[in-house]
Amino acid sequence: MTFNQTSKSLLFLIVALPCLAQDPLPVFETRWTAESWRMPAVGERPMGMIGVQVDRRWKSGAYAGLGTWGSLTGERGGFITMGFDGGWRIPITEHLGLDTGLWVGGGGAGRASVGGGFMLRGHSGLSWETQHGTYNLEYSRVRFPNGAINSRQVALTVVFPFRMPAWNAKAAESLAPPSLGHFREMSAQLTAQRYSPAQSVHLLDGNPGQDRLDLGGLEVRLGLGQHVFAVLDSAAAARGKADGYMDMFLGLGCGVDLSDSGALRAVAKLEAGPAGGGNLDVGGGTAFKATVGLDAIIGKDGMLSVSGGFVTTPAASFKARVVQVGFGRRFTFGTPSGPAAPSEWAWSWNGWAFRPSFLRMAAAQRRGNVEPHPIEFVGLHFSHDLGAGFEAVGQGNFATAGRAGGFAQGLVGLAWRSPALLGAGPRLRVQGLIGASGGGGVDTSGGLVTQPSVGLEQDLGAGWSLQALSGRSRAPNGKLNTTFVEGGLAWRFKVPTRR
Repeated sequence: MTFNQTSKSLLFLIVALPCLAQDPLPVFETRWTAESWRMPAVGERPMGMIGVQVDRRWKSGAYAGLGTWGSLTGERGGFITMGFDGGWRIPITEHLGLDTGLWVGGGGAGRASVGGGFMLRGHSGLSWETQHGTYNLEYSRVRFPNGAINSRQVALTVVFPFRMPAWNAKAAESLAPPSLGHFREMSAQLTAQRYSPAQSVHLLDGNPGQDRLDLGGLEVRLGLGQHVFAVLDSAAAARGKADGYMDMFLGLGCGVDLSDSGALRAVAKLEAGPAGGGNLDVGGGTAFKATVGLDAIIGKDGMLSVSGGFVTTPAASFKARVVQVGFGRRFTFGTPSGPAAPSEWAWSWNGWAFRPSFLRMAAAQRRGNVEPHPIEFVGLHFSHDLGAGFEAVGQGNFATAGRAGGFAQGLVGLAWRSPALLGAGPRLRVQGLIGASGGGGVDTSGGLVTQPSVGLEQDLGAGWSLQALSGRSRAPNGKLNTTFVEGGLAWRFKVPTRR
């Protein structure tokens, strides 16, 4: 599968993410899918998978968005993919409908037969829509065109809708922030974590696996009530002997204020999700993580957290003590539902951007005596406007071609956009990212990677812009040191946020 073919396969999904300015309260939905994939190896157990997608849904029944798949059972723990989906729900009766769609992305695990990592999944089935959600019974097919996985199966999907005020950046400039009666608290933190494995842990090759593992990651929390929140906690190896390890946890947390001002809070979290890679023995990939700790509010919106706990894989030997430190920012978004907002609260616009992208490394160095070879990725890029042209950036890239199935990157950093050159011309974009990277036989030795780049961004109107960059990807402790190019279509939007 060439870069050009990959681009064509993704094109319909990218153009299916239109401007949301036509609807001030667009409908989004989360799609949760469970299915089991047949594996090509004779006698190998099927791989139990869970898929989580977040989509924008239109009145026509069309939907498009992004999401991830991860293994929970089988023999390929650490199998994680990321990509984009689109589809259509056609009503038959008031409640019954036909749902069909396509998912395109990349990822996998180095030990699985994924080739370069490019993944396609199509589905068709019946859906039953209720006031609280939609329930689908689907027939799906999963293929890795440059690998050996080619599985047909029955899938179960549950869809939950929600609304979020969102305007494209251009439209918001001419609008006053809306008056909203409800709010949701959210926080985003960069995390540094250390896993200290138990003495009983062994690697997939049977050798002892007690080496400490340092990870970098991102934790996002969404308030569900006064004391309860949902949490997404994802991290990847950045130092140690397990480059390529990654986990992605979803769970619930509870916080209790320890001071009248709310500046200090005791927090407990229980999470579960797929984990694996780095030659660690995680079985099919199901892992659980439990932590307790403290949150401290710094200034108006800053947040510092410290916690400790335990991570375990019930079906395998891997288990470890966890120490986690996080630093980030809190946000209070105006929403059409949730806790009631005091009438005196004032709202202002807060800028964000989303960009699906393609990235190509020129010649990624491999372990052993393997010759360097180009790698192609599908990427997902989020940024938050900090003012004066600066942005906080988070980006994930998953290999789709280049003999490196399972190779992935998780990066964070800063970017700067210049004013439009000559008034309406392109903007200069300078970006510096750092994070974790590994898998697929690429020599990142520990996982730490730096990725500076420079390029141009051309505004297209209605919040859209075209970005093209070039830079260098380097693993300070490994051999990876190669140039890359990337490009994508960015959509800038704004949401009401408490001042």
